[in-house]
Amino acid sequence: MNMKKQILSFLFLLSLVFSVSAQVKETRKVDEFENTNCDDYRARMDNLLIEVNNFPNAKGYVFVYEGKLKQRIYDKNGKPKGIKYVSPEVGTAKELIGYLKNHLLFRNYPSDKIVFIEAGFREKLAVELWIVPNEVNSPKPTPTLKKIKQRKQTCKPFGFCGEM
Repeated sequence: MNMKKQILSFLFLLSLVFSVSAQVKETRKVDEFENTNCDDYRARMDNLLIEVNNFPNAKGYVFVYEGKLKQRIYDKNGKPKGIKYVSPEVGTAKELIGYLKNHLLFRNYPSDKIVFIEAGFREKLAVELWIVPNEVNSPKPTPTLKKIKQRKQTCKPFGFCGEM
């Protein structure tokens, strides 16, 4: 009987250690990236959702900064030739946030666990993913520009990444 109590005590202590270690204690940037392809946006969001799931005492924060967009250049035969940066259309950050919110719906993920913020302007479009404990102040956006040159928005029948 004494051995059984020792094993149960050990398992209880082990569960306490794991439950305490599974609590995020400070704000941490999970990822930061420029504009990318749609599958990569989804994969990076999935990684944030996993992080938030692992730490029930935390929320995820997504900062989207308006900025120039990376665009591939191809030669007349369709071979990649290089990359150029083009001015974004007005509302690109808002559109990207809508796309990422739709991904939460697709994953049936509770929308109250992720906070989306249009974070201002940077030289290039940027996305930051953060995990923030509930009892800690959220990180502040860090725009590097007050304004950027933007193109007039054109009609997009399918929205960001072809979504309606």
